[in-house]
Parts: sequence; C-alpha cells; structure tokens
Amino acid sequence: MPANPLLRCCFIYSKKSMSQTRKLVAIMFTDIEGYTALMQENEQKAVQIRNKHRQIFNSITDKYRGKVLQYYGDGTLSIFDSAIEAVKCAIEMQLGFQENPAIPVRIGIHTGDIIVSDEEIIGDGVNIAARIEALAVSGSVFISEKVYDEVKNQESIKTSLLKAFKLKNVLNPVKVFAIANEGLIVPKPDDIGGIENIGKSDIAKGQPHQKMAGRTKAIFGIIGIVTLAALIVFYLKYLPSMTASAEAPLQSIAILAFENMSGDPDQEYFSDGISEEILNSIVNVKGLKVAGRTSSFSFKDKNVDIRSIGEELNVELVLEGSVRKFGNNVVITAQLIKVEDGFHLWSETYERDLEDIFSVQKDIAARIVEKLKLQLQMSDEGFGGTLNLEAYDLFLKGIYFHSKDFLSAEKAMDAFQRAVELDANYAEAHALIAEMYIVYAGYGLMPPVEAYTRARAAAQKAISINEREPRAHKALAYVYFTSDWNWEAALAYYNQAVDYGLPVPDQFITYYDIFVNKDYDHAIKTSEEMAAIDPLNIESHWHLGLMNFFSGRFDDAMKAFNTTLELDPNYSEGHHWKGAILGYQGKYDEAIESLQKALELTQGQGPANLDLLIVKIQMGNKEEVLLTLNEWEKSTEPINPMDPAMLYALLDMPDKAIYWLEESYRQRAIMTVSLKFYWIWDSIRDDPRFIEIYDRMNFPD
Repeated sequence: MPANPLLRCCFIYSKKSMSQTRKLVAIMFTDIEGYTALMQENEQKAVQIRNKHRQIFNSITDKYRGKVLQYYGDGTLSIFDSAIEAVKCAIEMQLGFQENPAIPVRIGIHTGDIIVSDEEIIGDGVNIAARIEALAVSGSVFISEKVYDEVKNQESIKTSLLKAFKLKNVLNPVKVFAIANEGLIVPKPDDIGGIENIGKSDIAKGQPHQKMAGRTKAIFGIIGIVTLAALIVFYLKYLPSMTASAEAPLQSIAILAFENMSGDPDQEYFSDGISEEILNSIVNVKGLKVAGRTSSFSFKDKNVDIRSIGEELNVELVLEGSVRKFGNNVVITAQLIKVEDGFHLWSETYERDLEDIFSVQKDIAARIVEKLKLQLQMSDEGFGGTLNLEAYDLFLKGIYFHSKDFLSAEKAMDAFQRAVELDANYAEAHALIAEMYIVYAGYGLMPPVEAYTRARAAAQKAISINEREPRAHKALAYVYFTSDWNWEAALAYYNQAVDYGLPVPDQFITYYDIFVNKDYDHAIKTSEEMAAIDPLNIESHWHLGLMNFFSGRFDDAMKAFNTTLELDPNYSEGHHWKGAILGYQGKYDEAIESLQKALELTQGQGPANLDLLIVKIQMGNKEEVLLTLNEWEKSTEPINPMDPAMLYALLDMPDKAIYWLEESYRQRAIMTVSLKFYWIWDSIRDDPRFIEIYDRMNFPD
C-alpha cells in the first residue's frame, strides 16, 4: 500500500469510469507482521496464514458492512460508513486472528473526509490511517482521537490513551488510543517503536525504523504476468499525476543482489542473474540514478540496515528480494523500499513455471519505474532475447562469471557460447561473446588479431538479429578503437550504443579522451562520475586511478588506488599500480614491496611483472632487465610486443624499441593506441621511424 506522501495518498483499486463522491468514512488498514520474512522462510506456511487472514477478514468485514478497496500482498484497505462498526469489526477480527494458529495482525483506524471515485480514494485521512496502523503492534487495534470521540460512549468498546504522535506529513500531533477489550493487546506507550512517537529518541540514537519497514505494500494487484519486466510498468501506469504541491519523485535506486533461497549454492548465479537483469532493465531510464552493480551487490549476505545501505550508496530507494528455484518452478519475492523510513512502496511474490521467468523480470522492472513516476521505454521491436529457458539459464551463468575475474573469463565465454548453440538468434548472448573476446585480448588469453576478428563477427551477428543491441555496438566501438584504429567509426559505434540504451558514463569514452583527444580533464571527470555511481566498486576507483596515472597526476592516482585497497586489501591491481606510481616518485623500496605483493596475490602472473622491471630500470639495474629481455626474445612463448617496446624505450635503446613497436603494429597490440600522448615514448618520439609508425595510425589532429 503506497501510503507514500509523494503520491498524495492516492490508491488505485479499479480502472473504470471517473465519477467521484465526497464522503466521511472510517478508514481501516491491516497487515500481517513479519509476513515477508515468513514468506522467505516457509512459503507454504505463509500462504496458509494469508488465506486464513483473508477468510476471517472478508467474512467479518461483510458482517459490519465494510467495503474492501484493496488487497495488497499481506495487507488490506477498507472503509466503513460508521466508526463504531469499523471498531467492532476490528475487535472481532483480532479475536479471530488469535485463534490457533494465531496470525500477528496490526490494525489502524481513522475517520476522515475523502473523495472516492471508480479509480482512486484521495484524502489526508488515508495517510493518517496508514500511519496509525504503522505504529500498531500485532494483536492490537489503534485508533485516532476522531475515532475515539465516536466510540467513547459505547459500553462494549474499551479504550486506553497511548500518547500523541507526530505523524509524517501531518501538521498537528495526533492522539492515538488502543482498543482495550479483553483479548486485545494494549502496549505501554514507551514500547511503541514508531519513529513518529513524540518524545522518542530513536532517530537521534540512529535506530532503524522497524515498524515502517514491514509496512504497507503496493496496491495494484497483478492482473496477469506478461513478462518479468513488463508488469511493473502496468502497476503504476494508472497512478494519478501528482499535484503541483507534491514532493518531487524519488529518482535514485539500488538493486540489491536477490537472496538465493534454493538451498543449493550452485544456484547462486540464477538469483544474481535475476537481479542483474532487473538492473539492466531500468539502468538506462532517463532521470533515474541507478547505483552500480558491484556496489549494490557488495551487501550480499550481510545483515545491513536499509538506511545504512541508502547512505552508503547515496540512493533514496532500494529493491531487495529473494529467489527460490525448485524443479521447473521459481518463487521470486521483491520489495521496493524507501530508504528514509523503511517504508515498503511495493511488494510482490511471484510463483511461476520457469518458462514465465522472462515475464517476472520485466514486471518487476516496470513496476519500479512506474512507482518512480518515470517512463520505461520497453518495446518488443528488435527483440534480442530468448524464449529458450535453457539458453537463458546459461546466459545468467555467463553474466555471473563475466563480472568476476581473470580466472572466470573462460567460464563466462563457455556459457554464452552454449546459449547461442541452443538459440542462434539470442542477440544479447552474441553481444556478450563479443565482449568476452575483447576481454580475452586484454588478458592475453588469445592473440589480439584473432580475438578482435571473432569479437567483430559476434557483434555483427548480434546486430543482424537486433539492430539496437547496445552492447554489440559498444563491442564494435572497442574493435575499431583498439584494433582497426578507425577513430571516427569507434566513436560513432559508441554513440550508437548510448542511443540504444548503453548506460552512461562508460569507460570507453575515457580511454578515447586519454589516448585520442588528450582531454584528461574530461576523462577524469567521467571516471569520477562512475566512481560516484558505484562507490563500492573496486574497478571504478581503479579506473579513476588509471586515468589520473595516464594524465601524469600521480598524487590523485595514488588516492584512487589506495581507495581500492581500503575496499579490498588483497586487490592485486591496487598494489600493482600503487607500486608503479611509487617507482615514478623515486620511492623504490616501497614500489618493489607493493609490486611483489601484487605478484604474490596473482601467483607471479600479470602486468605487475612489467612495472617491476620498469622500477628496476629507474633504480639503475639495467643489466638485470636486459637479461630478462634476452630471455623473452629467445623464448618460444608468445609475449605482448608492447612490453619489450616500452622497456627498450625506457632503456634508451631506440632500435630495439622501434622493432617491437613494429611488431605491436603488426599484431594489433592494444597499447599501440598510446603512441599519440603517453609519455613513455618521449625518448623516441622524434625518431623518424617512430613518426612513420605514428602516421600509419592516422590519429586525428
């Protein structure tokens, strides 16, 4: 139930004519305390409890001539023409709910003047009733002073004054009473945990607002699932527009990793994949800030308060949930929570055959976007997904490994390739294959020329299926940038990727700024934006450090690399680049210590080997470096030709440096793009042979 003041307390319960009626009514809210946690622990028991709740609620509401406006998950919204009948109804309900097996229900009642139409119920009374129910405890009935005035002379209704509460978005304090009939719970005033309790110091003490955290969930029941990202759109599609006096819509969100409730750790990829697919569905919505995947997923398996997560990620909303996969079925729960007070804007549980998993994803994404009063442009035109469940399962596995590390690259590639074997028209999987080939080239798992040739083919295949596949266009941008050196085409494909939905900012444009435009300020600013979006993502800070390093801003680069090590002291690339900077600063002992730490973490593998040799050159140990270079040249093992080219340039041996630069050009080595501005080439920049290679690169003026 979105008793959210941002929505002006407007509740949809139908979609028919627009006739309106103003009337004074008693408004009742109920919900089951702890239902979401119970659903995650024992779904069958939770469903049984909700069914019993509905049976008791419906029969007693009818008895007292109440009108049910909405069921929302485990809660209800109803109205009565008489406050006395509403309270008598609530008393009888609570006694029924306490029969074994007991149902922990909270009830809040207020009277107010409302406008009722075929589509909505509007009025401040709705908000007050919701806030009062939010204060209640299980087994209790809380009423406002207005309701008390109506029932105080009824001998059959006993009451007990609690205290005045300052309710959110309500100007004056509201006195709240508990119904004290036999069998009902009447808590001590100081035991009420609401943050709206005047005189309470919960907020000052930093205590989480537990009462609101389990509160009112989304109203609009699911009419039918078409696709997992599409029904969320339907949910808020019919919400009335906010009036001019309403607050601005919430526009920042973090998608947390959904909890794997399957009891099988091997299914972790599935719950992570569902979360990531939902994130990808909403990340390109204009006006919506979405926290980066790595930062959001960093809270996985940690018992962290929602408010703390919001502060850490600087977001106003959090989506959390769980996935339970069993046999050919899946149960997905999702809750959209307002960080400020833990208020549940929307909650839903989906139990579907796995064939419906696509529907559930689209539904959740669409509902979130609509809840934020934003528009998600979703179309079946150029559809590049799959309806093959096994192929989709493999795609999720690929995504899971794609986001990890060097050792997982081959697992990701295998999963994506098996997915397209099952569905040759799976455009997204082809695009990810293209990305993985580019990763292969970067990791040295495949010669660059071969990797880029395969990446180009996979990206073009994806585009032939879905012309608007953004990741395929981005992959082609990298191919044209790092292999073809077609600078205009690279930028054009990147801009197309953005037009087709690639989230921005993106790392590609920072590399273009560093190596082609020499716009260091823009590259760093863009990298800072990425780090702000994903503040707990080690790679974001690593990338920011890298951009500062290539710009020659070593102090700022060091700060960024230190941040990566604060996030993870065992992050090898943090130690690697910190060591590289220390070497350029002349702090050789510290540099070697950092580089050796990096190599210890990677078992002697990786790019830190090159920078260790660079530090030895800076220290004057040139003979040791020459011995290593001699071993490389005699070896039959393939090497990255840019490594000896850089070392020979630093050793002031231009003939050798130029020879290996020619090899770099021939093999399309990635760092050949650095010839225009990277200071490491300054010692040979005026050599005619260097200039001739440079001219062949056709860098723009």
